[in-house]
Amino acid sequence: MNFWKLLDDTTANTAANGWQQYMVYILLGVILVLLVVWLLFSGRKNKQRQKEYMEQLDAIAPGNKVKTAGGICGIVVEVCDDNTVIIETGSEVSGKSYIKMDKELIAQTDAKGPTQIAREQVEAARKAEKEAKEAEKKGESAPVEPSEPSEPSEPSEPDTKE
Repeated sequence: MNFWKLLDDTTANTAANGWQQYMVYILLGVILVLLVVWLLFSGRKNKQRQKEYMEQLDAIAPGNKVKTAGGICGIVVEVCDDNTVIIETGSEVSGKSYIKMDKELIAQTDAKGPTQIAREQVEAARKAEKEAKEAEKKGESAPVEPSEPSEPSEPSEPDTKE
């Protein structure tokens, strides 16, 4: 069958199929709304990822390990004022080399920005709560940190030999 022939057949009987036209418009409207919502949320997520990346770059300090976009691994020796860093690559045996590059070329680092530190703290608290709930379900008490041995009521003076 011809596709255009089917379209002609469905449009010929518009009085009986008037509700189908409304359904097509409603379907297109729902798809359009979903597309707009998806674009808004994906843009927000990308913006958050970019913010975390910039915070991580700002947190880079001497001693941090970095990997560049080109695959060079090294340790930051100095952070310059003009948005550049000097990294040390190589070893004592093979010989060290120093490379000055723009911070934007750093792809990975062990430096942590404030957002990443806060997220790790929240995850650690959530994990501790989960472990405590699981321990309660099993009928065990939650793991207790070892405490200091009890001290006498009066502090003792260290013995001094005269």
